[in-house]
Amino acid sequence: MKKISFFIMLVVLAGMYFTNSYAQLSGVKTIPGDYATISAAITALNSSGVGSGGVTFNIAAGYTETASNLIITATGTSDSPVIFQKSGSGSNPLITAGVGTGTMDGIILLSGSDYITFDGIDLKDAATNTTTTTQMEWGFALLKVDGTNGSQYNTIRNCTI
Repeated sequence: MKKISFFIMLVVLAGMYFTNSYAQLSGVKTIPGDYATISAAITALNSSGVGSGGVTFNIAAGYTETASNLIITATGTSDSPVIFQKSGSGSNPLITAGVGTGTMDGIILLSGSDYITFDGIDLKDAATNTTTTTQMEWGFALLKVDGTNGSQYNTIRNCTI
C-alpha cells in the first residue's frame, strides 16, 4: 500500500511540475494581440527563453507605450534570433520613457543578450523628464553581464531615438 501511495504522490507532483512549465517562444507574435504591450512581451521572453527558429514580435504601426528600464536578459542565436519590428504602414511604434529613478536609466536595455534586432521602433524621453534623476541616460543600452558576457550581434535599424 505504501508503494502505491508513493507512486500516486510522484505522479501528482510530476503533473504539477509539467503543468507549470512554459514553452520557449518561437514563431510570430503580435503586439497588441498575443501580448498587450512590449513590456509584457519582454517579460514573457525573459521567463520562457527563445525557441527553435527564434521569435518575431510584430508591433502594429502607430502603437504607443510608456515604459522605462525594459531589460532583456534572454538571448537568441544566429539560427534563433529575436526580432522586434514594425508591422504595417504608418508611423513607427513609439515607446516614450517613464520617469527615471537615478543615473542608470534606459528605455530598452540588453543585458548580455545576443542576436536581438529592433527594426522601426522609435524611442523618446518624455518632455516632463527634466531633471538628471528623471531623464533617461540611454535609449537602447547594450550592457555586459560580466567580464565575459557582453551583448553581441545585435541590430538597431530604422529607429529614431
